[in-house]
Amino acid sequence: MSLLEDIEALNKAVRLSGDRKLVPFSPTHIQMMELGPFEQGYWNAIPHWLEMLEGMAALGYAFTGTKAGRPYCSFGVMKMWPGVAEMWLIPDANLPQVAMSFHRAALRFADICMSDLHLVRLQVTVHTANVPADNWIQKMLFQEEGVLRAFGPDGSDHRMYSRLKEQNDEADTF
Repeated sequence: MSLLEDIEALNKAVRLSGDRKLVPFSPTHIQMMELGPFEQGYWNAIPHWLEMLEGMAALGYAFTGTKAGRPYCSFGVMKMWPGVAEMWLIPDANLPQVAMSFHRAALRFADICMSDLHLVRLQVTVHTANVPADNWIQKMLFQEEGVLRAFGPDGSDHRMYSRLKEQNDEADTF
């Protein structure tokens, strides 16, 4: 059984415990969050956004990072085809209050995805104007590949980032 299929083992593997833990994703978690401007923009621009996220979760693995039962970020990974997957994240505006423990857990989660899903490529897209997300994804050891022009639901540009197997093997810090 994959770590991604066993929430208790996954929490242990990403080293979250006590009042900070991962739980299975539910669209209700998004409704409980205080969304930042970029996430609110997706909410406004994509009809049935919660249903879309639920569908993405059903196609892969999805979780919510919580502290004392309060959701701070929902995220997941969808396998696109053998060896390639895409990761997504919806943060709460208050995530910086608990960011360090979730950042370390996210690094470990990416490593687990690479290993358990036998990936050679894990990719993400980031709105070009979302500077905090852009800085964070680089700290997650993703490399920028280029700009996807008019990619967003509102016609905005996004950056494509990837983390490749050889990069992951070299990082191997967790």
